[in-house]
Amino acid sequence: MTPSAARLTATTPSASIVTLAELKSHLRVDFDDDDDLMDDLVEVAQGFVEGPSGIGQALGPSTWRLSLDEFPADGVISIPLQPVTAVTGVTWLDRAGDVQTLNLTALRIDLDARPARITPAVGGDWPDVQPATGAVKITFTAGPASPDPLLKRAVLMLAAHWYANPSVQGDGSPEVPLGVREILSRRALSWIG
Repeated sequence: MTPSAARLTATTPSASIVTLAELKSHLRVDFDDDDDLMDDLVEVAQGFVEGPSGIGQALGPSTWRLSLDEFPADGVISIPLQPVTAVTGVTWLDRAGDVQTLNLTALRIDLDARPARITPAVGGDWPDVQPATGAVKITFTAGPASPDPLLKRAVLMLAAHWYANPSVQGDGSPEVPLGVREILSRRALSWIG
């Protein structure tokens, strides 16, 4: 996890990409006694895969916020998540400690880059920031309209594995089946400068 990824939070998480019915069908379960447990396992499996603590991708449409202490000296803000679909706001603390909002038209936003990048418009500079923890906040949306079928399969397989093998969930480092690890390694975000 990159240092900037550690300062990335979902403000509106992705909806579940695996339904209870899909998990029950996969497991060939036809009773309702464990529905709450299965819902929880899908949520935990999706959280395991998604975002900066997972493979660096949003699995569905979601809203995120990146918190920085200052604008970067090299002028480039890199967003450590894919796919970024829009930058919706940039705020900062001015020298007086007041929150200011940048006009997005004063920025160059490259959503095609990996990672997505934000810079001041040509000839522009970042404003002066009061030195403070979390002085700069970038709000953006990320995630595909439809989930990646392979990542959906990984979440399904992981939730099913944990359901069928409750003892492997462990105390902090749950067991991940080889097939899931292979899918995640193929889809893990690779940063291209």
